[in-house]
Amino acid sequence: AVNWCNTALNRLEGSKLNDNLKTLRKGEVHFLRAFYLWHITETWGNVALSTEESSGVITTAERKSTAEFYTQILDDLDKAITNLEGRIAHEGGRITKPAAEAFKARMLLTRASASYIEGSNSASDYQEAARLAKKVISDYSFELTEDYAAMWDMSNSEGDKNKEVIFFCNYTNDYVLGDYDLNGFNGNSNGANAFRTNPGNHLHLMYCPRYDFHPGMDIDLSGIGYQRYATTKHLVDLFDEDVDQRYYGTFREVWYCNSTSVGDYTDMQVGDTALVFTKKVVTPAERQRVAKKYRLLDATDIFDSNGVLQDNRNCIQMNKHSDPTRPTAMDVRSSRDAFVIRIAEMYLIVAEASMQISGGMDDAVDYMNDLRIKRAFSGKENQMRITQSDLDIDFILEERARELVGENLRWFDLKRTGKLIEYVQKYNSDAKNNSKEHHMLRPIPQTQLDAVTNKNDFKQNPGYN
Repeated sequence: AVNWCNTALNRLEGSKLNDNLKTLRKGEVHFLRAFYLWHITETWGNVALSTEESSGVITTAERKSTAEFYTQILDDLDKAITNLEGRIAHEGGRITKPAAEAFKARMLLTRASASYIEGSNSASDYQEAARLAKKVISDYSFELTEDYAAMWDMSNSEGDKNKEVIFFCNYTNDYVLGDYDLNGFNGNSNGANAFRTNPGNHLHLMYCPRYDFHPGMDIDLSGIGYQRYATTKHLVDLFDEDVDQRYYGTFREVWYCNSTSVGDYTDMQVGDTALVFTKKVVTPAERQRVAKKYRLLDATDIFDSNGVLQDNRNCIQMNKHSDPTRPTAMDVRSSRDAFVIRIAEMYLIVAEASMQISGGMDDAVDYMNDLRIKRAFSGKENQMRITQSDLDIDFILEERARELVGENLRWFDLKRTGKLIEYVQKYNSDAKNNSKEHHMLRPIPQTQLDAVTNKNDFKQNPGYN
């Protein structure tokens, strides 16, 4: 991907595009290169960094520091912002100036907060991150939604039409355009099956329990239970579901009967409640009340006393990416756009960055409260307010979990704040015994190590030999 960007930047001036399009395409490509470089250095650390188009076979790799990566990332984003001047509309998923500003705010916050990135002027980076995030909030048309659940409804799944979405990857429900073509809008599906690449957005496959193992339930458009990721007890316990609308806007607890195979649940009919997952501990009287109506799994049925899942087929579903508009129950193609940057993240960036700036705590609390009040149920706003004494990095991370769960940022957030190993060992009982310091980086693929000729200089990341 980086080399495609390098190639585009090398050849754009000689292209037949008009000057205006050249400027816009440069802005887009600089953004994309920054986006890819961020993933590369955060994933693998000090690896090869190239900004030139490849010419012939390259057999050596020279390590560059993460600090050098961030210097390049921020330089690319400055150029993106300059070249995208004036483009503030979504334009079908194309990159805009506010998207570049928002991503730069994320990158500055990362460089300021990450101890493993040398050369950062943290005070300056925090100030600029806060300034840019405030600018994106105030200068454009993005808005925090009144109804958190509605933001994730398929009727609002097109990034162009969703007021919360700053940058998104778009998918299509036109399967002629998006299918069976190497250049298809949704990717290639040749030879695909449930365990290989199919076109479309696949996030809806990642979080679904095996609800079809329970009486009264067959697989339907609710989702396919591939058992990829399950919510931890710590995650669901972060929410006060009586005050914060994000709990029911994020998770699914209730499943409705779609089958005549109801087992011993003799009072169950198609359309009735068939299955309930709850994070609460239910009383014996409540269990008795529903005993013949539907299956009920409470916190003691889902988790053991240490918080470990008792059965990895059963969990409270993270429901943001569900797509009941797919053509058939077993069709993995989703046309839901993937929301990459939302306006809510800008409030969180202002709060975290301002907390680190001298005299910035008032702003930190104000922006955090602006977000939290918007996420409160009507009449519960005051219960969502915080004060300065509540605000520290752990509260920030908890709030980012409540707001951004399932949006592919958590690993990066825990890594940059130095909390990755601590949080996994403290809150993820399934993974804690396997979590080590060297997991701050991923292993370099063996094919890469086999291909380079300077093997003494370019070696595997520590801990993976």
